[in-house]
Amino acid sequence: MIRPGPVFRILAVPTVARLALLVGLVVAVFLAESFTTLMEGAIRHGGGSLHVLTLLGYKAPEIIDLALALGMLIALYFALSDARRRGELVILATSGVSWARILWFAIWMGAIGAMLSVLVSGYLVPAARFGERITQAELRKDYILAQVLEAGPRNTLQTIEDITFIATPPASTEQERGKLFAFQAHPSGSWRVGQSHDWTVTGPDGEGSYRLQMNQTTAYEGLPADARPLPISVFRARNAGFDFEMQKIVSEVSKVRQTWERPLVLGEVPLKRLAEVLSRAILVPTAALLAVAAVLAAGRGLMRFASLPLAAVLLLFYDVLGRTLVLDTVGSLPFVGLVALTMLAYLGPPLAYVLMRGEAIMIPVRGDA
Repeated sequence: MIRPGPVFRILAVPTVARLALLVGLVVAVFLAESFTTLMEGAIRHGGGSLHVLTLLGYKAPEIIDLALALGMLIALYFALSDARRRGELVILATSGVSWARILWFAIWMGAIGAMLSVLVSGYLVPAARFGERITQAELRKDYILAQVLEAGPRNTLQTIEDITFIATPPASTEQERGKLFAFQAHPSGSWRVGQSHDWTVTGPDGEGSYRLQMNQTTAYEGLPADARPLPISVFRARNAGFDFEMQKIVSEVSKVRQTWERPLVLGEVPLKRLAEVLSRAILVPTAALLAVAAVLAAGRGLMRFASLPLAAVLLLFYDVLGRTLVLDTVGSLPFVGLVALTMLAYLGPPLAYVLMRGEAIMIPVRGDA
C-alpha cells in the first residue's frame, strides 16, 4: 500500500478544499448573473422553476472549465504560503525532505487538474450544450403547442400555411376563448379576412392532423389596393374548418449533435477543437507551476502583494494569446509536435524559474513568522 508523503499530507487537503471553494464561488456568481435571463426566457415560453434549474445546471460545466486553472493558481499559492509561514516547510527540510517534493506535488496536482479539465471541456461541456439546446427547443415547442391547442385568456399570433391567425382574450370570465381573426394575402394582391366568435381546435386524428373548427364566421374579401373600384365581398358561414399538421407550425427538435456538442473522440472531432481542449487542459499544470513561482517571488517588499496578481495576469495571457497561437498553428505542424511545442511554451518558463530558485521555498521569508 502506497502511503502519502509528508508534503502530500500538509498540502493536499488545504489545496483541494480551497480549489473546491473557489470554483464553487465562481460558478455561483456566474449562475446568479445568468439566473434572471434564464428565468425570463423560461417564463416567456411557459416554463417553471424546474426548467430554470435545468438550464442553470447546463451552464455550470462551462463555468467550471473557465475557473479551474485560476482556482488552481490561487488555491496552491495560499496552501504553500500558509505552510511556509507556519514553518512546516522548514520542518520538512530539517527532516531531510527535498524541495523537489513540493515541485512534484505541484506537477501531480496540475496533471490531475488537466485530466479533470479534459473531462469537463471534452465531455461535460458538449453534453451540457446539447442538453441546453434540446431543453430550450422543447420548451418553445411545448409553448407553441399549448398556445394552439389549449383554451385560455391569451393573446396569440400564429401563421399556418400563409394564413395569420390572431386569438384575442375573452371579453368575460364566462368564455373560454375570445375572437379568432384570420388574414390571408394572395399573390395577386387580393386578400381575405375572417372573424370567428366560436372556435375550437381538435385532434390529432389517425393521420396526426388537427382541425381548426370555426363557427359563426364572418369573412371579408377584397381586391388589390390599386383596383378600381374597390368592392368588398362579405359572407357568413356557420360551420367552417381548416385542417393542418402540427409540423407546419413547429418543427421537430433535431437530436443530431452539432460540432460543438460532440464529445471528445479522437478522429471524430475537428483538430481545432481538440487543440483548444488540450491547450485549456495544459493551462492547469501551468497554473500550478505559476503558484510555486509566485510563492518564490513573494518577498517582503511590494512583490509580497504583487506576485499572485502578476501570476494571474500571466495565466490569463497564456489562456488568451497562447490559445490563439495554438489554434492558428493547427494544420501547419503535426499534431504530436504541436502538443509538445505547446507544453514546452506553457510549462517551460515557470518550470525553469522554479528549478532555478526552488530551494528557497523551504526557507521562510523574514517577517512571515
